[in-house]
Amino acid sequence: MEPLSFQVVYRNYGHWDITYQNGGRMFKIRGGPGKYIVIDERPGSRGNDTLYFSTVNACMSYICDLLMYELIVVDGQTPQVVEKWNIG
Repeated sequence: MEPLSFQVVYRNYGHWDITYQNGGRMFKIRGGPGKYIVIDERPGSRGNDTLYFSTVNACMSYICDLLMYELIVVDGQTPQVVEKWNIG
């Protein structure tokens, strides 16, 4: 899997976009203090899950957790394997 580059674009108050390097949008954040919404617009996403957060920082923490995942195994360490049925 090749590294994913993304950028955060502040358009105006309560209106943030997380875009691919080429400018296509992955996520949008909308709302105001106490009730921000994260909408996943990535290809293959269900797109109908509405996630609410109280701050933009919480929204970004969620998004970065999804986008910045790294699978690293130390040399000599046995990797842990989880069956795909166990991932929801």
